[in-house]
Amino acid sequence: MLFQETKDYVDTVVLPEYADGYINANNVAVQIMDDIDFFGDGDDLAKPTRIARNIAANREEFTDYVIKAFQDVEADNGFD
Repeated sequence: MLFQETKDYVDTVVLPEYADGYINANNVAVQIMDDIDFFGDGDDLAKPTRIARNIAANREEFTDYVIKAFQDVEADNGFD
C-alpha cells in the first residue's frame, strides 16, 4: 500500500515537474522506478529513501496512482 507520504510526493513533486502535456504518465512512473533501481542498486552511498522503498515495493499501485493523478490534472484543465 502506498504511504500518504508517497502520494503527497506525487502531488507536490511529480505532477509539477512532469505534467506538462508532453509526456505520458506511465512513462513518468516507469522513469521514476528506473531511477530508484539505478541509484539504489547495491550502492552504499545511495540509500533509498522511505518514499523510494515504498514506490519500489508497490510498483503497480504507484503507476496507477501517477496515471490517475495525471488524468485528474488534465480534467481540471479541460484537456479530456
